[in-house]
Amino acid sequence: MSICRVRDVVKRPDCIALSKVGRCTRLNIGKCKGEECTFKRTHKEEFNSIQHAYQRLANLDRSIQSHIAKKYYGGYMPWSKGNLLESMENIES
Repeated sequence: MSICRVRDVVKRPDCIALSKVGRCTRLNIGKCKGEECTFKRTHKEEFNSIQHAYQRLANLDRSIQSHIAKKYYGGYMPWSKGNLLESMENIES
C-alpha cells in the first residue's frame, strides 16, 4: 500500500478517472499524469458527454434504439425521457 504525500495530492487534477490513491482508472499507467494528460475529463465534461450521447440515441429510429438497448443496456433505455433524469442524477453522484 502506498502513502500519498501532501505535495502529490495538491498536483492531482479534477478528473473523473482519478482514483482515491492517485491512479488512473482509464489508462494502464502507474501514476496520474496530471494536467498534461490528454484523457483528463472533469465531472462536468463527463456529464455533458454522456448527455450528448443520450440525445443522439434518443434521435434514432425507435427500432434502432430498441436494438441498442437490448444489446448494450439489457433492454433498458437510459436516454428515454422518463429515464433520462434518473440516469443523469446517477452520473452526477
